[in-house]
Amino acid sequence: MFRPRKIRFIEPQGRPGRPFNAWIARWPLLGPITLASMLHKLGFDVAVYNENVSGSLLDNPAAYADVCSADLVGITIMTPTASRGYQLARQIKSDSPKTLVAFGGVHATFMPQEAITHGDVVVRGEGESVIEALARGEITSGIVSAVALEDIDALPTLNYGLMIDFDKLIGWFRKRELYELPMMTSRGCPYGCTYCSVTRMFGRKVRRQSVEKVYHDVCHFMEQGFRRLFFYDDNFTADRVWARQLLDRLRPLRISFNAQARADFQWMDAARAKLDRPLLASMRKAGGDVLYIGYETIDDSTAAGWQKGYRGKGTLRNRLLEDTRILHDNGFWIHGMFVLGPQHTQTTADRIVQFARQSGMETLQISILTPLPGTPLYEQMRKHLIFMDYPSDWDFYDGTHCVYDNSRIGLEQLQKTVLHAHHRFYRWGGWSIRRVRALMERRTPLLDKWGLLWNNARTARTTMHEWSKDIKLFLDLAKARGVQRLPQI
Repeated sequence: MFRPRKIRFIEPQGRPGRPFNAWIARWPLLGPITLASMLHKLGFDVAVYNENVSGSLLDNPAAYADVCSADLVGITIMTPTASRGYQLARQIKSDSPKTLVAFGGVHATFMPQEAITHGDVVVRGEGESVIEALARGEITSGIVSAVALEDIDALPTLNYGLMIDFDKLIGWFRKRELYELPMMTSRGCPYGCTYCSVTRMFGRKVRRQSVEKVYHDVCHFMEQGFRRLFFYDDNFTADRVWARQLLDRLRPLRISFNAQARADFQWMDAARAKLDRPLLASMRKAGGDVLYIGYETIDDSTAAGWQKGYRGKGTLRNRLLEDTRILHDNGFWIHGMFVLGPQHTQTTADRIVQFARQSGMETLQISILTPLPGTPLYEQMRKHLIFMDYPSDWDFYDGTHCVYDNSRIGLEQLQKTVLHAHHRFYRWGGWSIRRVRALMERRTPLLDKWGLLWNNARTARTTMHEWSKDIKLFLDLAKARGVQRLPQI
């Protein structure tokens, strides 16, 4: 009897104790699900294992046996999950030599020579153009450079049912409609920040799905009971005409959504003279209520050095205060993301927390500048890197660990500075009048709102506790390796 070729995809888990594991588990990578959806339509036996949701494959005999019986195992690795991906690949190849192991994802794209030593095939770039040949066994070895899709309308509607334990993930929420189902409607970003790998992975030309395609997919997910979305797009509003057209189509559906956007997207000109009020209104009327904004810095010189590309006159801090006020006035909840680098001090962190409080920002995230392979920053900082026992040390390239020795305040103090900044902002366990008020404005029943607020506060407290333990272990490791503690400034 004919047996369809069996394909299994894996999203490896990060290092145990990683501070943001609880949040990462909520939102899976879409690459494995996209490829699985494509192959499922072609008749392959396909499934996706996400260790962040299902737990370790190596501790689940039935799941591991299923993976080892596959013809092809595709492992998607980001830099902080590369070491785990390699471990899984070695074990699978040892226990099932006939199973072909292929690596993909951003880390494999920029470190292909490393990845190929742990598997059979490495796919660089966007894997959709080669996945069918891989699945049919037409590609069995080597490094393959995939061709980027020009027409991303060709991508299938995502079949989340192919992800093992997806219902378990949904079960973490009181109702299915409270889960923020991820979608991605574009690839690429027009900006070139030195620390970011997005433009190096997907290019600076933004390729978007048609409004009709996105609308069709949203309607499909609504039929499955989802009412809240998370647009993963790196810059949801980069194309104003497209955004307005899509938002007009989504408005009658009465959904809600999160989106990533620039702090200054509401300005139509570099001089910041004309506000795009229709776009702001359209976003709110269509259900947009939470914006994930990469502020990164409030310092002009830092923004210039990182090629952040902010525009306008006056100090950056004042411009960002104005931007945030406008977004709040239009009803958005703001999750502000910032970065501290080697040039920064405790004073920098204090100013960021002060800015976040003054602006009324609902939630805050401060990361440690991390030089990721494939970015200009990685080449610039290579001589300062001190955690270079690869691949195991890739675990620490996750935005929460200082992996270099040129911080003005030293590795230990930089780690503690970032942690303490979060403690100062999230005093009282993450509760605040503004956060409560903003949550009350969402399109969800009152009981669901309180449940969401409580769950988020509980997760935040757990994250802070885990983060404190993780920093201690990391600092012990740094000292064991002889990393010198520099004097505080």
